[in-house]
Amino acid sequence: MSGNNLVGQTLKGHYEITEELGSGTFGETYLAINTEKFNDPCVVKRLKPQHPSLIQWVQQKFEEEAKTLKLLGKHPQIPELFAHFQENQDFFLVQEYIKGDDLRTQFVSGVPWPENIVIFLLRDILEVLEIVHKNNVIHRDIKPENIRITEQDNKIVLIDFGAVKQITTQIFNSQGQVTKTTVVIGTPGYMPMEQMKANPMLCSDVYAVGMIGIEALTGIFPANIPMDSTGKPEWRNKAQVSNEFAAVLDKMVCLYTRDRYQSASEALEAVRKLIESTTPPPVQPGGTTPTVIASPPPPLPTPQPPPPPTQYAGFSTRLMADMIDKTILIFGSIIWDLITQTPTNDGAEFLGRFIATYVILGFLYCPIMDSSKFQGTIGKKVLGIAVTDINGNQLTFEQATKRHSSKFLSYLTCLIGFFLAGWTGKKQALHDKICETLVVRK
Repeated sequence: MSGNNLVGQTLKGHYEITEELGSGTFGETYLAINTEKFNDPCVVKRLKPQHPSLIQWVQQKFEEEAKTLKLLGKHPQIPELFAHFQENQDFFLVQEYIKGDDLRTQFVSGVPWPENIVIFLLRDILEVLEIVHKNNVIHRDIKPENIRITEQDNKIVLIDFGAVKQITTQIFNSQGQVTKTTVVIGTPGYMPMEQMKANPMLCSDVYAVGMIGIEALTGIFPANIPMDSTGKPEWRNKAQVSNEFAAVLDKMVCLYTRDRYQSASEALEAVRKLIESTTPPPVQPGGTTPTVIASPPPPLPTPQPPPPPTQYAGFSTRLMADMIDKTILIFGSIIWDLITQTPTNDGAEFLGRFIATYVILGFLYCPIMDSSKFQGTIGKKVLGIAVTDINGNQLTFEQATKRHSSKFLSYLTCLIGFFLAGWTGKKQALHDKICETLVVRK
């Protein structure tokens, strides 16, 4: 699979790749849909190790970093990690797709932002970054392209953490120790000196946020801002900015790490002091004003009507569907026997063949149909019902097979297991209880 474009392919049986979003040294990023979750969009990242020797150490580090992303993804302003896996020598992350635009689309070259808007922008970025730093994680690649603004409520979301990509560039010795990093993670203009030397720190992220603030104030891309002889960006004469805010930004982008704010928390504290005397920016979703941060509490969303309650299929409906399916299986078994077997006058022999065929066809027909996009057999579709898991999602083939096999227990109880569908609150038969499935009206 390595080296091939994945558009049109399906990973793990249900991540259908629809579009390539970007590619680079470390791999590619794709837009996909999860066919097991109502075709919900998601982001699939393929990471390709630069040095596949000693792949077991890369795999171990990948697992560790994936656990970290899983933990961070519990925060609403960091993408949730849905899955991670390895295929051959490629590593994959499946993350939440954030609907909206990135901060880069808000920047126009040569058009500076007002100071008060930039102050609130930095506050919103640092509030999310503070969560990251409190978990002792360095983002490594903070830039406008990696700051998404949600379509629904204009919240900032940090994406594309660089720690996992860093693993793909490392060379390990036989003890699993990193001996060399061959490619630096980061983007010129937003990357401080220590990060260029492959030694990023928490305050390296603070530098990047400071450069975003300077870019917003000046309308100049950071790589185009000149540096003085001490390595300090010469930007003040290119922006209308108060001395207080300029001092905060200068400290964020100091050349030496010891002179910077050491973490997002320290920088956030300084920015919050500025906010005490700063006029909040207007909030104009969808307008032309480059305001992406809602400083006052956002208005409460219009209450949405609650979804209609789930209607569960009762015993009588399920019985009728089962009778239709059994009729189909009976005729199918007879036809199969006529086609494939030699006719016989021995009733016992015919009955034995018929029962064997009926059982085998049942084990194919029911799981395949229940786990298909139809979510049910022909009998269920005729009666307008479907099989789901306990959360209302489509069953996998394994789940559907387990459910069909569990019906044997319902037969062993003298059919009482089936009659439970008429008594339980969610109309679950014994095999539904065992497999945590539901039969619902569509």
